Amino acid sequence: MTSLNTYRRVELFDPDAIRSLVRSGINNGLIKPPPIAKQKSPSMNADEIRSIVAAAKAAGALRPGVGPDSPAEVIKNGHEATVFDSVVTQWMQVDPGLAAHWLQNNFVNRPISQDTVNAYARDMVNGVWIPTHQGIAFNDRDHLIDGQHRLSAIVKSGVTVGVMVTFGLSSKIEGSEMTTMDAVDRGRTRSVADQLKIQHGLKDGTAIAGICASLGGLCFSARTKRLSVGQTLDIYRLFETSITWVIDNRPTENGLKSVGVLAAFAFAMAGFARNRGSDDPEDIAKLFRSLVTGDGLYQSMPLDHLRNFLLSDDAKLLSRGTNRGVAELVLQALFLQISDEPVDKLEPSQDGLNHFSALQADRVAHVAKMFEIDKTVPKS
Repeated sequence: MTSLNTYRRVELFDPDAIRSLVRSGINNGLIKPPPIAKQKSPSMNADEIRSIVAAAKAAGALRPGVGPDSPAEVIKNGHEATVFDSVVTQWMQVDPGLAAHWLQNNFVNRPISQDTVNAYARDMVNGVWIPTHQGIAFNDRDHLIDGQHRLSAIVKSGVTVGVMVTFGLSSKIEGSEMTTMDAVDRGRTRSVADQLKIQHGLKDGTAIAGICASLGGLCFSARTKRLSVGQTLDIYRLFETSITWVIDNRPTENGLKSVGVLAAFAFAMAGFARNRGSDDPEDIAKLFRSLVTGDGLYQSMPLDHLRNFLLSDDAKLLSRGTNRGVAELVLQALFLQISDEPVDKLEPSQDGLNHFSALQADRVAHVAKMFEIDKTVPKS
């Protein structure tokens, strides 16, 4: 029989030794573990539950309706007036004449981007310009420090729009070399791709934005830089079936997966399906697979010439600026391929673009209209 002194020495054992003794005692029936009681959840009636929820809300521990699709409570304790110290902010209807006058006070600013001006003007002409808290700003010397592109777009479009305008921002920061303008436009701009992903739930937002920009260029002969989110979505919905297909089936090789290639096939698929009276792009899809794999291609085929170029070292120089040229070259190769015309060399031509445009003239015209700016710059 184990003596009392033996049990006292257990205190000097390490934890593993103690666990070993306990397990031995249980196995030999010397130690009986306590039974595990089944815990029964207490029942509460509806009034008790409501009382707990109300108390949690009052304590700030429960915030109902919090989420991107539900209204949020925002503390609004600002001044009711539009004046803050010497700064005045107000909504104004800015017409082309006033915009041109204000631009005369544009003394020190970054160079104008005509692509940005055109993009804003297009939205104004098409009635899709959305006023936001970002608008026009002047310092306390009445120098324009923010909004030159918006004002230039108003002039170019000939349209009057509502704009938030701020006057009287400090031209100098006391005790610092900085100026107020040093803090303007310092944030990270959300791209169209960002907005497609965040606001519209399109996980392939980057690819969609690039393809739609190229499709815009194929439908409109002039420059089409800086599409807005609205224009991008309009183009996407018009070509959604074919855009989705090329994104889902895009290859991994750099030249073959370039935006210009994907846009051209999306454009051709949409036109071919329209001509056949269905949404089935299978015929162009087969040519896409042949281009990607090389299966069924031989030396004099236009698609074989195209594939060799896209997989060559020259294709490594392709960039966003070459997307339109690449798309037109792809459409030319497709046009020659379906015409069953062997070629010694693939040359750039508008024949392919014109062919696939004619198959979907209404769609092309719809997109082209998005980029038209009817108004000319009025004389100031």
